[in-house]
Amino acid sequence: MRKTTVPVLVLSMLSMVGMLFTGCTQDTSGPSGDAPPPGVTNEEGALKFYALTDPFVVNEDRTFADESIEPTDYGTFGKIAADVIPVHWGRFPESVTATATVSIQDGDSTAIVNVVKDIVGTFRVLVKYNENDTALVLIEKPFVDQSVRNIMFKRVGDDSVRFWRNWEPVATSLVDGGTVAPPADQTVNLTEIQFVRPTGVTVTISDPTNFYLHYRWKDIPAPIVVEDVPELSANEPFTVRATVVSASPDTDVAVLRYGFSDISRRRMTIPLISQTDNGDGTFTRVFELATDIRHEPGLFHAGVMVVSKKTLYTDDVVNYSSSWWGIPYRVL
Repeated sequence: MRKTTVPVLVLSMLSMVGMLFTGCTQDTSGPSGDAPPPGVTNEEGALKFYALTDPFVVNEDRTFADESIEPTDYGTFGKIAADVIPVHWGRFPESVTATATVSIQDGDSTAIVNVVKDIVGTFRVLVKYNENDTALVLIEKPFVDQSVRNIMFKRVGDDSVRFWRNWEPVATSLVDGGTVAPPADQTVNLTEIQFVRPTGVTVTISDPTNFYLHYRWKDIPAPIVVEDVPELSANEPFTVRATVVSASPDTDVAVLRYGFSDISRRRMTIPLISQTDNGDGTFTRVFELATDIRHEPGLFHAGVMVVSKKTLYTDDVVNYSSSWWGIPYRVL
């Protein structure tokens, strides 16, 4: 186990750095220009290229990564009965390997590109062993996570010369991510997310990779049903509700990650509101948070991330397990 003692003075310096959690400021890019992208020699290659460079696909990495070890809610967790007392934490991907697979559908009019990312990194937690400790200890936990999302393309041409312009991205699924082979007693799985606006309009997601959001403002061929990217006004309040099925008898930790601007992000604890023992060694937990949009207009990405309690509250490096879904949204 790697442990490093960190003076409390350093903590105040870390907290000023901020978190790397970026929002998109413009619509996703599509095929254009009089030359194909580098290395692209056919339509399938073009579909893969535009899927892997789609802003929401790229932004996903930033949404669930941290630039520094930060406190949740910009404050401490407080005292909880556990092996350690976590004060600051951060998730730091070190390598991301993305693979794209193309599936042509609907009589060659629609294509789905499945994007899988294998993510290797380190989860870092600054902890105290006792409430009165004046120095913090850095715990580093290696992790292997994986995320999946689908990008939908619509055929807009059949040019054998400018083949890279024949398909245009029109919608994205949500991203579904989590730990590969977590400890058996720490398996956590998001099963539903709801976003509720003051008007009562609710977006409910239970199957993230088959829930498509329409962000290119193009017609989607029937029978595919696609909802528009959620639109909110600056300062508009909203509620996020997340349902989790967990193998851990100890309450998991859920957070909402969303963007203020290109240089300022936010990570907030989502409080637990209910828990049910399923009687099969798992627990269903519901977390809910009411907050508001305070950043400037543009396209952004919000993420709900859940980690097992042992991820934060033990110093054993094998104790890491996470589950996350990400959703794009527009601020008007």
